[in-house]
Amino acid sequence: MGGASESCCWTALVVVCRFFGIVTALVLWGVGIEYVYYGAVFGVYFIAVAILTSFLEVVFMLDHVVEVCVSRTSLIVRLWDIVLWVDDWKKGVLYFVLFAPPCFVRPTEALLGVLSGILLVITGIFYMLKTFKTKKDEEDESLETNRTYDRFEDGPEDLDASISNPVSGPTGSGMISLADQSEILDL
Repeated sequence: MGGASESCCWTALVVVCRFFGIVTALVLWGVGIEYVYYGAVFGVYFIAVAILTSFLEVVFMLDHVVEVCVSRTSLIVRLWDIVLWVDDWKKGVLYFVLFAPPCFVRPTEALLGVLSGILLVITGIFYMLKTFKTKKDEEDESLETNRTYDRFEDGPEDLDASISNPVSGPTGSGMISLADQSEILDL
């Protein structure tokens, strides 16, 4: 694949991750509220997962606000870095392994719970795939930082070794005599 089409595919994957994440959070909110409304205790789980999923899905928007509004040396930024650490495969594992299985516990009682579980699995898989994009971006950044932009790429080995001293002394060897050196020092 070419560079432009490869970049387009990775951008599309990021958009799909965010789209499925937001849709999953909305479905979890709807399922949780419906189950709590009808008296199912399991609805509380869906609301708790909806809160966590909603927060994790709006982190990319909140990141811009934190960068603009908070000093880089603040304690809030250190805590925010921990939140940003939970991305890609970590978020995928969280959705796929921790959040989704309880959605399939009682499929006959919670058909909409199965739908939200399937969405969590799909979203988790997309986030795990997004890890490859992040790894590729890190490799590209490391290659860019290792580039050298020296004007002179070759070192001193290209200098001509036959350059002679332009001052020829009385010895004719091109070396300055001791008398000439002391004369220079007196100046």
